Amino acid sequence: MKGLSLNTNNEKSKLIASVDPLVFGPLLNKEELVEFVNTSDFGHFHLSANSILELEENIAFAADENDTATITQVIGELKDAAVSIALSEDNMECTASISAASGSTLPDINTVKEQLKTAGVKRGVSEKRIRQLLQLALDNTTDKPVKVVVARGLPPKKGKDSIIKPAVPNAIDRILAPQESDDSKVDMRNLGDILSVDARQIVAKRIAPTKGRSGFTVTNKKLPASSGEWKAIKLGSNTAISEQNENTVIATIAGQPKFKNDIMNVDDTFTSKGVNVGTGNIKYNGSVVVNGDITEQMQVVADGDVTVNGFVESALVRAGGDIIITQGATGKMNIEDCQLIAGGSIFIQHGQGLDIISGKDIHVAKQLAYSKVKCRGEIIVGSGEKPMGNLFASSIICHKTLRAGSVGAVSGSQLIIDFSEGYNVLAQRAEALTDLFNTLSNANADHEIKIAALNSRHIPAQLKKKLATLTNELDSERILLNWLRLAKEEMAQKKQDYEMHARIIANKELFPGVIVKLNKKMWKAEKEYQRCRVILENGAWLYDPLTQ
Repeated sequence: MKGLSLNTNNEKSKLIASVDPLVFGPLLNKEELVEFVNTSDFGHFHLSANSILELEENIAFAADENDTATITQVIGELKDAAVSIALSEDNMECTASISAASGSTLPDINTVKEQLKTAGVKRGVSEKRIRQLLQLALDNTTDKPVKVVVARGLPPKKGKDSIIKPAVPNAIDRILAPQESDDSKVDMRNLGDILSVDARQIVAKRIAPTKGRSGFTVTNKKLPASSGEWKAIKLGSNTAISEQNENTVIATIAGQPKFKNDIMNVDDTFTSKGVNVGTGNIKYNGSVVVNGDITEQMQVVADGDVTVNGFVESALVRAGGDIIITQGATGKMNIEDCQLIAGGSIFIQHGQGLDIISGKDIHVAKQLAYSKVKCRGEIIVGSGEKPMGNLFASSIICHKTLRAGSVGAVSGSQLIIDFSEGYNVLAQRAEALTDLFNTLSNANADHEIKIAALNSRHIPAQLKKKLATLTNELDSERILLNWLRLAKEEMAQKKQDYEMHARIIANKELFPGVIVKLNKKMWKAEKEYQRCRVILENGAWLYDPLTQ
């Protein structure tokens, strides 16, 4: 506007208009002044209607009096940004919002803290989040307020329920933990004594539930925690609750302890110094401990675990639980006439010429070769977190990760590792669930339409009971349909998890002749690789070097 200029005071908090009466003229158009300010560098100032009216009167008076002196008038000022505090209904969160035009004076952290105190917020305040709020307000170029949760309460945490802990280790856990010698050094050859317990020996204890953790609201109201619950002790075979202590489980017979699914069992144990033509075959309902060798063509069959403190040669060992062979097992190469079949896990020091079927994991301490293996868990060849054992010249069906030091041999002998079986089982189940879901979903849609049509009509009194029965059956159908949907999603996740765990890890080297399969997806090593892994990624096998 000609004859009018804008400026601020030294603190830059007030907007000052300067008018030259000779140039400006006798009249002030208030709308033009507001537009002039808003489109200038001072558009962030808040204008005062009373001050503009006073400026208008001063300009008119100067014109009437022929006064040519410059007229100055404060017409606007910066206002502090408005901070609003809002608490959630349960007082577990506090949200602060700042509404500020560009250039408004923002509060500092201490000012916001004081406002929170005034609003009753006493705990859970985060300075980091207050800084975040102020930065957002500083960067804000819109008229909308910025909001940040600046304080949070702590919800109470329920205590953990009572749990059952074994007082003695499982045999396979014991065998996988080499014992310390007298000078506190680990002896990899000493795998410990074969563990057994006496009658009335404590085998498990119930650990008391925890009290939980109390919480608080942002207004500092204490939220008490509820304690965990006492869970009933589930007794396994040949165990009882001690008469002296209701939280203690004791063995009722001498035997071998086995802790599984939070239940302690004590298997009746048959002990033999060896199995040969002199002793005959062993078939036993409990667990079997052989303190010696199992010789050629002999058989040991047990419902529980089988522990062999010796060597197995071209024999059959079948266990409903775990098989533990503290030395080695061997059969004739290319015949695999030494059979190890376990419902649980299998541990051996070394093996060749073996036919192995394991319901869980397989641990080989040193080397496995010229064998046929079917494992529904992991296969580990070697000891420790990075096993360095040797695996070669074998045919392996595996459901989870295979870990070893050297995978394959320098000679290029064929080693086939096939992950197809477990995946196909999951795929068949997933397909069956999908087909069942789709069939029921289509039927349910038809039933929904028919029931809706019946409800829209006048139903005679004598038929209303039947309609109510149909409606209840429809509700049951919906529940089943939802269960199938969740089961289908869970099975899809299991397939995804299976692919993620189907992998080979070679901590030392991987040689030519190694073939990895999952149905039609196949990878073959054409050269020698140093430390690496073979994994499934985006539906294809991928070689991936290990750098750590």
